Amino acid sequence: MKVANEALTVMPNRAMEIATLYHKQSLALINLALSHNKIAIESSHQRALELLEVKDPKTVHQLVSSHMVNQVKDYLNFAAASYQMGFEAHTQVAKVIEHQIEDNCALANEVLKSHALEGNPISAMALSVVKSAMDTSHAVINGAKAMATKTSEMATSSFPSKKS
Repeated sequence: MKVANEALTVMPNRAMEIATLYHKQSLALINLALSHNKIAIESSHQRALELLEVKDPKTVHQLVSSHMVNQVKDYLNFAAASYQMGFEAHTQVAKVIEHQIEDNCALANEVLKSHALEGNPISAMALSVVKSAMDTSHAVINGAKAMATKTSEMATSSFPSKKS
């Protein structure tokens, strides 16, 4: 029952691992928002200076339009970076849950292999039903895991790569 004892000590830590991941992601999102606000303030100041330097009133409209386009691009980049962070957090949590599922399967297999259940025909029949149900659920979980990984990869690949 070594596997069972190890699994019991690891399981509560998974909740803390997920909480830590979300805490880190929250801090990173706050940092991203603060950085975006700093850039937005600096850009606003630069746009105001550019508008004050305009001598020809006919070019004001063109300058304001280009400023507006740049501002929208900045906000879209911020939104894309935020979504990308969310997808990365989702992927990390999915990996933690995957490890939890694997540990639960190992624990259940350890219990099914227990010598205390051998020799009893009713236990043998119940164990075969449980094993069949576990195999089916394991197949469904693997399918869902593969689909989640594929969805996460597609979502991550749809965003532009991070700028270093």
